[in-house]
Amino acid sequence: MIQAGAGGVGTFAIQLAKLMGATVATTASEAGANLVKSLGADDVINYKTEKFEEILKNYDAVFDTLGGEILEKSFQVVKDGGKIVSVSGLPNARFAKEYGSGFFKTLLFSAASHKLTALEKKHHVQYTFLFMKPSGEQLHIIADFIESGKIKPVIDRVFPFEDAQKAMEYAELGRAKGKIILKIR
Repeated sequence: MIQAGAGGVGTFAIQLAKLMGATVATTASEAGANLVKSLGADDVINYKTEKFEEILKNYDAVFDTLGGEILEKSFQVVKDGGKIVSVSGLPNARFAKEYGSGFFKTLLFSAASHKLTALEKKHHVQYTFLFMKPSGEQLHIIADFIESGKIKPVIDRVFPFEDAQKAMEYAELGRAKGKIILKIR
């Protein structure tokens, strides 16, 4: 299950999941439904009229791009032993330990994410905060997928660099379908 499938991250996530052989459910508005279907989504939940947590059950994993209440509801759709990975949620103690944070930071992350840890235990799933970091190796793999046509980048709008503020304002609306590009030249 991928949250916000028509967004900049979701459009790539759907295609990567399909390349790995996954069955993909996603959330999108009515305006984004055809886009996510064209990218390979098997099931599309209209987040404006439907509650994904009431429709989807027993998924192996959720990829969360929204955080907050949507992330918390995601625990209801994952089967025992499943995984939830979020790029928008809170880092937890496990994240702090894996990244070699000291005792104090680990304690702070643990306190900040206590609700997610409780949901993790209640639903018997593993929650992971995904800290995005540059990886030349991963970018090379993605570039190969794009060049071979296995993944199609979805571009919503291109702004000239001098309109960077307008691009940010547009991004903040949360209605972009795919990536927003700043053109430098």
